[in-house]
Amino acid sequence: MRNSIDYQLVADRVGDIQTKISSKSTNRVTIVAVTKGFSVEAIRAVNKAGIYDIGESYAQEMLAKQSLLDGAEVEGSQRWHFVGNLQRNKVKKLFHNVFMWQSVDSMALGEEIAKRCETPKLLVQVNMTGSLNQGGAPPSEAPALVERLQELEIDVAGLMTIGDHADREATLGHFLKLKKMSKMLNLPECSMGMSNDYDLALEAGATILRLGTAIFGNRDDD
Repeated sequence: MRNSIDYQLVADRVGDIQTKISSKSTNRVTIVAVTKGFSVEAIRAVNKAGIYDIGESYAQEMLAKQSLLDGAEVEGSQRWHFVGNLQRNKVKKLFHNVFMWQSVDSMALGEEIAKRCETPKLLVQVNMTGSLNQGGAPPSEAPALVERLQELEIDVAGLMTIGDHADREATLGHFLKLKKMSKMLNLPECSMGMSNDYDLALEAGATILRLGTAIFGNRDDD
């Protein structure tokens, strides 16, 4: 895990990203700082830069970092997003700590979250690329999954997807289709775009960006 974090460099990068958002998007866009693989200092640095939405992909890593933050920091408006592959048995460990579940791809997982959380907020992950290495419901099944989850009175805030890292043109197409689906389902949030393709996500109308290396640099730098 990378421990060295340059607070000023983080602030400068956040500023550059916010400038790019302002120039490319008319939407309200939330930056989720993905701190997977970085120490708790990354959270402190990004908070100092004005970003309080924190994304994590692993249950134990999220819990460990939360335990290292002192009381004042925990009280500091942080909103934790779980953005990685989520197993049902992890929900009971995390439900007190997660503001938004961004990677729900099955009814069983949604039901588990609904059972544990009083007011669950989630995104349905859609596998737009068809890659076996990515989670998510197939696009043909996603609308029905959204409707079934809403029948449980779950706040399905929107959709999430991952781009095709090898093909930017295809990625833009996937993002545009996800945005079209979110509008069809009358869902306000569209989480798409990571450090290597968030410019395409902004072009397609993203409302949430999940950024790690664009803010903190490479995870293996020391």
